[in-house]
Amino acid sequence: MARRKLLCVDDDSGIRKLYKDLFASYGYDVTLASSGREAIKKFLSHRVDAVVTDLEMPGMTGAELASKLKGLRPELPVVLVSGSKSATERLPEGVDVALAKGSPIDSLVDRIETMIALRSQRPARLHPARLIPLGSILASIALVAYALPKIWK
Repeated sequence: MARRKLLCVDDDSGIRKLYKDLFASYGYDVTLASSGREAIKKFLSHRVDAVVTDLEMPGMTGAELASKLKGLRPELPVVLVSGSKSATERLPEGVDVALAKGSPIDSLVDRIETMIALRSQRPARLHPARLIPLGSILASIALVAYALPKIWK
């Protein structure tokens, strides 16, 4: 079975290293990002099965990052790990699960595995952004089919 790929986002380098070591010990390939912007760039260039993000980060919060990532791939599991009690009590939009910092790693891994398994069992929802390239191709074909006979006359 292919190794699961996680994107872990936290502005604290110590937490990022901890995620890398802990998740690697559970058999995950871990990609790290120190900010929301960096996370989006890495998300676009790496295959990712799930995202673990901090809430409070400069520039873009974990909740804002989750919303942006869900806009790109709605079925993506996003776990928020936060020291803020309000975030764990009321899920921000785009976040599937919120855990308090300091929660047992087993609990975090179980949640991630459960979400990945659920997402892989159901077919991905059709997202309009995925149809844009198809629409461009069809428009090009229609344009050529219309224009080519006129050019050959």
